[in-house]
Amino acid sequence: MIGTVAAVIAAGILLPHVTRLERVAPLAAAAIWGCSLALRGLVALSIAMYVVFFLPATQLFHAVTQWCLHTAIPLLAADVDVSGHGIGDAAIAVPAVLLAVSVASTSLGIATAARTARRVQGQAAARRGPNDSLIVGGSGVVVAAAGLARPQVIVSAGALTQLDDEELAAGLDHERGHIAHRHRYALVVAELCRAVGRPVPGSARAVEQLSFHLERDADRWALRRHHDRLALASAICKAATTGATKSSAFAALAGAGIAERLDQITGAAPPVAGRRAAAVNALAVVLVAATLGVTGTLTATVKAGVRSIQQVERAHHCPN
Repeated sequence: MIGTVAAVIAAGILLPHVTRLERVAPLAAAAIWGCSLALRGLVALSIAMYVVFFLPATQLFHAVTQWCLHTAIPLLAADVDVSGHGIGDAAIAVPAVLLAVSVASTSLGIATAARTARRVQGQAAARRGPNDSLIVGGSGVVVAAAGLARPQVIVSAGALTQLDDEELAAGLDHERGHIAHRHRYALVVAELCRAVGRPVPGSARAVEQLSFHLERDADRWALRRHHDRLALASAICKAATTGATKSSAFAALAGAGIAERLDQITGAAPPVAGRRAAAVNALAVVLVAATLGVTGTLTATVKAGVRSIQQVERAHHCPN
């Protein structure tokens, strides 16, 4: 069972890194990268829980920590109460503490971004722009979806002057695509998974690729509103020169993977279709199911293990 679960986890983590997903259905690709991030988090969390709950019950841990300084060096350490038990108990808490610090730091960053978005919305509440957007200051081209709980599309004064009507309409609909498909929640979960799975290599690339495919999904959402492809591409190019802030609560028009997105929008890079597209969609479904199954299996295993360990009394004594 453990070998099967380990194989599924390894396959789920590595699969998107060795598969070309740039031009498949964006939501399928996003699901695959999201599962890869979730499995990374499960790996790191499982290691931390093993160290905290299971390692102290092993013979190896018992042998390594079965010493006291006053018995090893009687004359120098007669009044020093230092033992392997105390050091071992402190050491097993390190992985859990590091994970907690990482998650707390990421959560603080997300909360800060959300507060910034609410402040921007409040400052621009009285300045209504096209299609119920909010106008903010600035000479750069900024079109973005701001906020987590109540997101709104914001547009800068620079965007209103530098984008023509069709470019502006396409850009606004791109941001509405982010809001309609709730991409903000996917990005928040992805950041939390990265915080937990930080020790597993490739987490940063997984978040970047997930963001890229969500941008592709928003591009498609805008194009389905019958906007001119070149107008959307032009708006993205103009926004890309502004260096707009990126955060979990602020999805800007000039997001990840601009060059590849422009190729797809203009038709220079046609999407994958036919059997390969169907295979990728099926793979996404299987990987989501496998991730949920692994999560349930690990949860049940940990609960059973903790119950059995709690019935075992750990020995805390020093050799004579």
